[in-house]
Amino acid sequence: MGKKVFVIYLAKNEEWEQLQAEDWEYVSSMIRFFKWWSGRFFDLDVDISGDILPVIPGKIFDRVGIAYLARDHKDREKGVFHLYLTYFRPTWSDCKTEGYYGDGFGMAYWKRPKDKENMHEIQRMELFASDNCPRVSHVLAHQLLKMKGKTKQNYFGSVHEVWEKHQSKKLPFLYFNSEYHRTREDAPFRFSTIDPGAL
Repeated sequence: MGKKVFVIYLAKNEEWEQLQAEDWEYVSSMIRFFKWWSGRFFDLDVDISGDILPVIPGKIFDRVGIAYLARDHKDREKGVFHLYLTYFRPTWSDCKTEGYYGDGFGMAYWKRPKDKENMHEIQRMELFASDNCPRVSHVLAHQLLKMKGKTKQNYFGSVHEVWEKHQSKKLPFLYFNSEYHRTREDAPFRFSTIDPGAL
């Protein structure tokens, strides 16, 4: 598999224009950040791009889930890792991050505010940075380590060990501002990720 990642933001067909207006600025800035992050922390020059995919929900046997994503991935360009940002959680996964990592593709649950009318745009961006960005970094770290030729124990197991340390607060996430400079959790930050130095 080449060093290409394509991020696919899933949106229900009737909501995609609204989500493009509300979420896409952050998602596209996060994609640029992760291109930088993969070079800075993994020493990889990865071509990372993305787009929105409006989805028309199917019948009971064709509902959007991991099987649907696997089929969509197979119909796309070969040699590209497809990372889906989904509006649903996986029904099963080895990842304890509301995500999934498989052969050639992964998914990360994209959490949105429940009370959209009463949440200011700044608060929405803070939610994306603190909840979604680390989840995306977890799934992406699996693939970046695999691209580096690491064994499954390393590209799969070590990421989960580090994630558990983050979840138990034994290890802090890394925080970055909009210019990709390191900052702290209690200071304004635009992105947060797992700590690649602990992998």
